[in-house]
Amino acid sequence: MKHRLLYILLIFSILCAACGDDLKFGPNPGFVIPEEPAEDDPKEDDDLEISYPDNREIVESIVYEAGKDSHIYFRIPALTVTKKGTILAFCEARNTKADFYEGNEEKFPVVPVGSTKDLGDIDLAVKRSTDGGKTWDNMITVVDDYNNTCGNPAPVVVESTGRIYLFWCWGRYPNQLESKFVSSTSDGHTRRVFYCYSDDDGQTWSTQYDLTSRLKKGDWSWYATGPCHGIQKQLAPQKGRIIISANHRDNGNKDNYSHIIYSDDNGSTWQLGGRTEIGGNESSLTELADGSLLINMRRVVKDTNGNDLPSEYRTSAISKDGGITWGKSVVNQDLIDPGCQGAIVNYPINKSLSNTLLLSNAHHSSSRSNLCISKSVDSGISWTTPLVIWSGRAAYSDIITLQDGSVCVIYENGSGKFGKANPNEQISFYRVPPSLLGDKLNL
Repeated sequence: MKHRLLYILLIFSILCAACGDDLKFGPNPGFVIPEEPAEDDPKEDDDLEISYPDNREIVESIVYEAGKDSHIYFRIPALTVTKKGTILAFCEARNTKADFYEGNEEKFPVVPVGSTKDLGDIDLAVKRSTDGGKTWDNMITVVDDYNNTCGNPAPVVVESTGRIYLFWCWGRYPNQLESKFVSSTSDGHTRRVFYCYSDDDGQTWSTQYDLTSRLKKGDWSWYATGPCHGIQKQLAPQKGRIIISANHRDNGNKDNYSHIIYSDDNGSTWQLGGRTEIGGNESSLTELADGSLLINMRRVVKDTNGNDLPSEYRTSAISKDGGITWGKSVVNQDLIDPGCQGAIVNYPINKSLSNTLLLSNAHHSSSRSNLCISKSVDSGISWTTPLVIWSGRAAYSDIITLQDGSVCVIYENGSGKFGKANPNEQISFYRVPPSLLGDKLNL
């Protein structure tokens, strides 16, 4: 009996040492997240024909609103649609200090954690809509890690199975500010890369899987997934490849890059893809009609001392090998941008990839405002701006198409409900139904 007790204590000590204090994910210190899921892949789904109400009206709704759903405010939206046609609207649900918190304290349900908006208690949330974005179900918390940060949602749906993957990044409070990672003063902690998944149309979510050792190089400092939807390639080369856009900073020279994460086995394993030239940041990608990839990026411009300069425009690059290598980055002077995230999608013709691309961003050279949809009919070489969605303060967004041809945008915006207008007051949804595509987007 004595030897058995000693054996149990020895095993317990080994397990404690193995877990260590590296992550402390959640309220249970030492809980280490596994790298690979044990669950089997779901069976393949049959194709479904989806239809949505179309009364020749633009569908507009508020999805998340500051001070609601037990959180101070909401940022960083991402959008996808399931095999069943349910629209999923992801975001960061923040209990941090919003720009408009002071002077409006009584309007918020909790006291913020930390003294900055990007530092502290940030959860990942999703809302579901089964009527084309007119109404939204109650908020579902996908990930909540106490006062730590869980952010940068990047969802993607597997075409054959319907499984919904959600990639995101984790940072420890209070040492996960981007500036601390860049300057190597984050007490040795690192931005970590996770994913989870849903097999029931986004209603419930799996445990969290840590792929940091596989998807992040040791000399990289800052790291972020998306934030926006991912894609699955429809054409060769690498037909069926699932791809998530991401970005990082090299710790040695502090330069910004965009890169990709990919899977060639429906998400069973994930690999690190290629990175673009210096100057890429938050990015979104789409497949072109010839099977190549186009990545469109927030542009980072620096002076000789390494200080950020106004970006003014967006930038893009092409990959001919499924994202393993990228060509020269090109500045898109038709796409003015204040230095903000944006999103891109291929608009299919007769359910096939086309030369028509749509992009959502804050279409302004210096201010986060004027949320627009821009259109290219030559695979991203040139752009026009046919539709203004919100002319006031606006910032991050995502854009997708539905099976019936609708174009959907989710975006941050504000009109001054807490005083001076702020783009982080709410997250709104906008859908152009098929009957209005000609009038609104000349499609």
